Amino acid sequence: MSKNYLAIDYGERRTGIAFASDSVGIAFPRETIDLKEKSLWVELERLAKENKITDFVLGMPIHPNDHPDSKQKTVEIFAKELREKFPQIELHLQDESYSTQEATAIVGGKDKERIDKAAAAVILQRFLKSLLAV
Repeated sequence: MSKNYLAIDYGERRTGIAFASDSVGIAFPRETIDLKEKSLWVELERLAKENKITDFVLGMPIHPNDHPDSKQKTVEIFAKELREKFPQIELHLQDESYSTQEATAIVGGKDKERIDKAAAAVILQRFLKSLLAV
């Protein structure tokens, strides 16, 4: 059975989303969800159903000194809620370090919506690459 991945670059204001299928192995930016305009949970439910998602890949801020900051704690709480709301979908955590900077270099400019979804694609591509390394 092929796997369909949905990557999440979680933010408290905007959340970037990307997709990939293991049959293709390339991450594609999908959308940015503005949390002031839409419910993240409703949108994730819709996207998971529409795309037959088997796995979530959540960007996790990892710090070299191993001391979690407030962003990491916020994402850990979100990960726990994600597991509870979607127990049938496997959750993978992927280091998101410098994904926004990499996405900014790819996208160019300062369009935060494009950067957020591109950052989700960067996170997902890193995850897919780690699967190939195994």
